[in-house]
Amino acid sequence: MRWLHEEQGVETDHQAKKIDSEKRRIKACLRSMPSASISEKALHAYWQQLETRIEAGKTSHTSARLALRAAAALLLATDREGQRLPQQGDVDNYLQAVPGQAASVTGFTNFLNRQHATTLAPRVDVKRARKRRKETLARTLMTMARCADQGEAWREAWIVAAMEYFHDTKVTQKMLRQLTVERTTDGIQVVMSDVTYWLPLDIEC
Repeated sequence: MRWLHEEQGVETDHQAKKIDSEKRRIKACLRSMPSASISEKALHAYWQQLETRIEAGKTSHTSARLALRAAAALLLATDREGQRLPQQGDVDNYLQAVPGQAASVTGFTNFLNRQHATTLAPRVDVKRARKRRKETLARTLMTMARCADQGEAWREAWIVAAMEYFHDTKVTQKMLRQLTVERTTDGIQVVMSDVTYWLPLDIEC
């Protein structure tokens, strides 16, 4: 059937629709800045750089949109009125809240460094980020413990969160299906790479 899809241009049409969707999201992101503000000017200048990379085949609309979204988030976190650009303290505060965005925001900080002779560097306080992650996982587990519907889907989600919280070991629900998981009298045992991990099946709320 592949030849039929290619002959009828179905694949091409799908790609065109995806690009069109990304373009709409990019425009929405650009409109998120306060009108005629410093941040709006900076974001539009950054977009021009990203657009040049798209035209040169060096990046995709999706990657550009994600980079632009991270830049917009940093700018809004810095100043909702858009009257100043990020300083190092602003970058640090932003990444303290969302440490997973360090890679996404790097392109924008590099852009600002070149345009304004700054020395911004996306830095993540690993200990602080780990602490925040632990707090998030704890809240997730507490919420799940109060869930009335504790079926198979619940159990898989519980194991994923509990493995990271209690053992600093990340697993996915897909990985779980390849592991040995056993119910015990007081919890769950997960065997991975010849190591047995014990998890409680409930926690005190």
